[in-house]
Amino acid sequence: MARSNADLAHEIEELIKKYNKKPEKKIKKRDIIELFQQCEVIVAAKVDYSDCQIMGEFIENASLKPDVVKDGKRTRLMPVFTTFEQIPVEYMDNFSLIRMSASAAYTYMNDCEELNGLVINPFTEANLELRKKRMTNPNSDATRNFGNTIQSKRAEKPVVNQGEALIIYNNQKFVINKSPFVIGRENADITIPETYISKIHVIISYKDGKYRIADYDSTNGTKVNGTKLRPKVYYEIRDGYEIELSEKEKMIVYIN
Repeated sequence: MARSNADLAHEIEELIKKYNKKPEKKIKKRDIIELFQQCEVIVAAKVDYSDCQIMGEFIENASLKPDVVKDGKRTRLMPVFTTFEQIPVEYMDNFSLIRMSASAAYTYMNDCEELNGLVINPFTEANLELRKKRMTNPNSDATRNFGNTIQSKRAEKPVVNQGEALIIYNNQKFVINKSPFVIGRENADITIPETYISKIHVIISYKDGKYRIADYDSTNGTKVNGTKLRPKVYYEIRDGYEIELSEKEKMIVYIN
């Protein structure tokens, strides 16, 4: 049975952590690379739509200019991320986050003269640098027109694995990884220790491929996109929806 991309990503992250510690050098870099080539990754990039074509919900031939990070030797590396949890929150304000196959990201890096390699999950303990192994095309640069499609409605938003969702609150990422998922004042999946928040304020559940939210008869109420929810009545929530608790605490939902 084929493993999911989430399982592959988790295994890659754990192998990199062990490889970086190297207590007995049992983990080989080539084994990580072979596994890495089988998964999809997330690339932070500026997107140029000037030459693209819109096909329904998809955009074709969008030009991507990826972010570049530098190591201590000023080596220019393209950052790629195995999971959304590895991405700094500030990337959402400055880049589109595009999912693509790891092999496509590696090919792009290898063809780009301005890049010396790529780095998996920079800024985390699950980081690994991969350097170029062949000459690049002298006519290439850091902007490339990708033939594969990206979904237009995802272009300016974080990308997560299918069936996953997360909430951005107070510059933190909270993955909705169980059902029910509770937001409240005490012992919740997202805990907000304020008197105006009820102990169990809202509940988010997943059923039949949809995420739903219900106000759990809170004292000060809940709004979704400005509309107040009736207590204990479930409403569907979608990608980009804003949740507001007690007219004070706001958070954004991202769903893929």
